Amino acid sequence: AQSREAAEAEVQAETERIWRERETAELRRDPTFAQIPRFHLKRSHAPRTSAHRGGGGGGARASAASSADDQRRALEEGVGKLARRRLREHMLSLMLEPAELDECWRLLRAHASPPASPLDERIDYAGFCRVADAMPARLGRHFFGAEHFLRFPNDPWGRVSIVHYFCWLRSKTAILRTRIEFSIYDHSTDGTLGERELEQWVSDLLPQLPALRELREEFFPFYKVTAVRKFFFFLDPRRRGRISLQKMLSSPIMHELLELRRGDLGQEELRQNWFSLEYAEMLYSDYLELDADQNGMLSVGELMRFRGGAPPGGGLTAPFVQRVFQECHTYRTKSDDGVAQSELDYKSYLDFVLAHSYKGTPEALTYFFKLLDLRRAGRLLGLDLAYFFRAVLEKFDELGEEPNCLVADVQDEIFDMVKPADPRYITLQDLINCRVGDTIVGMLTDAHAFYQHDRREELMPHDGEG
Repeated sequence: AQSREAAEAEVQAETERIWRERETAELRRDPTFAQIPRFHLKRSHAPRTSAHRGGGGGGARASAASSADDQRRALEEGVGKLARRRLREHMLSLMLEPAELDECWRLLRAHASPPASPLDERIDYAGFCRVADAMPARLGRHFFGAEHFLRFPNDPWGRVSIVHYFCWLRSKTAILRTRIEFSIYDHSTDGTLGERELEQWVSDLLPQLPALRELREEFFPFYKVTAVRKFFFFLDPRRRGRISLQKMLSSPIMHELLELRRGDLGQEELRQNWFSLEYAEMLYSDYLELDADQNGMLSVGELMRFRGGAPPGGGLTAPFVQRVFQECHTYRTKSDDGVAQSELDYKSYLDFVLAHSYKGTPEALTYFFKLLDLRRAGRLLGLDLAYFFRAVLEKFDELGEEPNCLVADVQDEIFDMVKPADPRYITLQDLINCRVGDTIVGMLTDAHAFYQHDRREELMPHDGEG
């Protein structure tokens, strides 16, 4: 068996030979390639054999061509593995070990520049260079260059905050560590993760999160779905089923999840964190409470009770909830009386909850706009607004409230709030740009939300009130 070094040398030599042959062939075909390089390489396809063309001979040639194709694919796979291993090794070489981080902190403080302040230690560029010289050489270009020093605001003495720089260094190291972890799960080697790959990463991450040590085994599958769903809702807007690693690493969602590594999180922080066990159990408990027939999915009638408790339920209107079932992924089931109906599973329910919980974000507004856009025309006309708001007025009657407004008045008010680029209709971009898109969505879909908007002055606490 070949050693690792010998196998690597063979792969490199074969790659160089193929590349030289390709360049020579291209130069013979078109001499201009000598002056103008090719920017894109076409994907090569296996040639059609005589058997495919219906010829009777050429079996040996077909076998030889097939063998050559197998060798080429094996070579490409070997080069890919080699490249991925080298990338991981390179990233590992840039990581600061805990001892190195401690030493860096000690050196930064030892070279702090005057005037001294125990509450805000600072360092000038000369001291920064001395720290760089004392740290391992492999780290200098990536963490201790002039461009890194200039990332931070300078004070009148040309100094930067030691704490701010060290926090950046520690954060960069944590991101690099996570990127290396992700590369293990990126089976397609295209810099993205699919749903199952991300679920596997979450599974392997759990032992590192003290806040989840009480996670029960029977709840584990539902926790994975809950955690992964937030990533896909915000980072996969086109619903391709894959998320860019770069997007994940730079997303605040990743920071929210990795916050659970801290062992000192308070109860209030845990209640506000989507990835905490308390929050995940609350979401699933709400889902089970809505599932009146206990078949594991939600019907239109069950979702109508969203955040509303007993009948007449919440403030969501029937036309809006029906649009959820028309546009979102559903399953066909039979009710107790044998009638076929569409129902939402837990994943689609989580998308619905995320849209309501982060209603003002572009991702949530995109979700709602798709439901409000009855004609799938990419624009909302006055007729669309009137259709949904009439249902809000009907919901007021169900709840025993007096709406005290007209459809036409609310329609005009919404156009005034949005100030669309074209006064005839509202686009998704108009809804995002107006910065009150969450309010408008609530006015058109939820009687409770409209009531709060319409009575906002009455509900606002006045001076002297507690």
